[in-house]
Amino acid sequence: MTDLLRNFKPIVETYIQEQQPDSGLGTSPKRDDYFLSRLDLSGNGPGTSAFADEEHSRDNKLPKDEPFAAASFAQALFPDLDHFDRQNYSFEFVRWQVLGEVRCALVDVKPRDRSRNRGFMGRIWVEDQDFNIVRFTGTHSSQAAPRRAFHFDSWRLNTLSTMWMPAYVYTQESNPRDPSSHKIWFKAQTRIWGYDMQHAGDHREYAKPLTNAAVQADPNRHEASQDLNPAYTLGQTTYTPEDNVVERLQVAGLMAPDGEVNQVLQAVANNLLVTNNLDIAAVRCRVLLTTPLESFVVGRTIVLSRGLLDVLPDEATLAAVLAHELAHIVLGHSVAAGYLSSLTLPFSDKEIFANLKFHFDPAQEADADKKGLELLLLSPYKDQLANAGLFLKALEARSPQLPNLLQGRFSNDFGSSHLVGMQALANSGTHLQMDRLDQIAALPLGSRIVVDPWSDRIEMLKSKPVRLELPSEKMPFEVSPFFPHLWRRDGQGKDQAGTKP
Repeated sequence: MTDLLRNFKPIVETYIQEQQPDSGLGTSPKRDDYFLSRLDLSGNGPGTSAFADEEHSRDNKLPKDEPFAAASFAQALFPDLDHFDRQNYSFEFVRWQVLGEVRCALVDVKPRDRSRNRGFMGRIWVEDQDFNIVRFTGTHSSQAAPRRAFHFDSWRLNTLSTMWMPAYVYTQESNPRDPSSHKIWFKAQTRIWGYDMQHAGDHREYAKPLTNAAVQADPNRHEASQDLNPAYTLGQTTYTPEDNVVERLQVAGLMAPDGEVNQVLQAVANNLLVTNNLDIAAVRCRVLLTTPLESFVVGRTIVLSRGLLDVLPDEATLAAVLAHELAHIVLGHSVAAGYLSSLTLPFSDKEIFANLKFHFDPAQEADADKKGLELLLLSPYKDQLANAGLFLKALEARSPQLPNLLQGRFSNDFGSSHLVGMQALANSGTHLQMDRLDQIAALPLGSRIVVDPWSDRIEMLKSKPVRLELPSEKMPFEVSPFFPHLWRRDGQGKDQAGTKP
C-alpha cells in the first residue's frame, strides 16, 4: 500500500483545537491551528508540502518552538513506513471484532527492545480477506521528540480494488507538562482526500475549443457545438470564466464534484429566489472540501465550505448563509467576469490561494447583510429565524478562541464579515444557553458531510441525531472523533467509497 501511495500526492488537512477547563462543559476550545498540505512519500518518512500563501502553514520540518507541525500529524497515517515487521515488532492476537461490515482481527503491537529508538505502540485492526490494516490506534514512541508522540486513532477506507488507503485520523493528547492530571491538551482531526486527481473536474475536455463544422464521420453523432451561437464556437469554449474557476478548484482537489449535496443547497437557494420574485438565471451552489467556515460568490456561483455545512444546525440557518451570498449577486457585488478572465492561467496548486481571492469591502458586506435579511423575511424560513440567531450568538461566543476556523482562505473572515450585520436575527429574543440540552445552536465538525477520499464526492449524513445526555456532548464548532462505517467495495461502481453514512 505504501509503495502504491508513493504514486499519489493527496491533500492532508489537519485542524487542531487546544482545550481549556470549562465549569459547565468540562472543556472548551482555547485556541486553534490549521494545516493544509499535500502528502509526499518520495523522501524518508511521510512529508508534507504546504499550499503557498497559507498564512498559518508550516514547512516539512518540526520546529522546536512550535507546538504543532503538519508532518507530525502525517506520521499518524502509518504505523511504520519502512520497518513494520516481526524483526522490529512483536504482534499479539487479541480477538475478532466487526467494524461496520468488515470482520477484523485485533492485534496488539509494540517495538522490540532491539529496534530503533522510535516505533509504533498500540493496536491494529486487520480485515480478514486480504489482510489489510483498516484501523490502528496508539502512539509513536520517540526519544528524540517525546512531546510530539501524540496518541491517535487512524482509519483507512477501501477506495481502490482491495487496497485500503488512509482517510481519517483523530488525535487527542493530555497535557505533557502534567500527564498525571489526564487533562486534555488538544484534539485534532486529520482528513485525507484527493487521491484520484487525474480524473478531477466536471469538464474532462477543459478549455477545448468548439467549432461550427459538422461531423462527417458519423452522421448520427450530434455535437453540442452545432446548436450554439457562433460567438461561443469560434475558437472559444462553452465555459464561462466562473466555470474555469470552479474547474480549477476541482482539479486542485479543493472543491467537490457536482452532486446531490449541491442539489440540496440549490433547492434552498431556489426557495429564496422564488418567494422574493427574483428572476436571476444560472445561480448555482458548490462546496469546498476544506474545514474553515467560508462562503463567497464567484460570478453567480455560491460556494460554501464543507466545515460550514457541518456546523449549521438546520435548514433555516443554511438559508441565512445563502441569503447573504445571494444578496451579493442581487446587488451586483459578485466578482466581475473581467477579473475572472484576467486570471493568469495556468498556475500551480500551491499558488491557488494567492491567485483566487473573492473579497468584498465592509460596506458591501453590510449591504449584503441588510438585503439578505430582506430576502429571509419574505422566504419560507421567516418563522424559523430564531435558530439562525442562536447560530450567530454561538459563533460570536466562540470566535475569539477559533480564529483559524473562521479565517477565510478565499474570502473575508466568516466571523467578522458574514451575517454579523443581521442584528435582527441575533436579537431575536432567544438567549444562548450552553447548558440546555434542547438548544442546539451549532453542530460539531464532521457531523453532516462525508467525503469520498478517492473521488472527492460528498454526501450528506441522513442518520437521526443521537439523544444528548450532557451539555458537554453538544460541542458546537468543536473537533470530535471519527468512527466511519467500514465496508468493502463490491466492484460494481468505480466511485464507491469505503465508508457509508
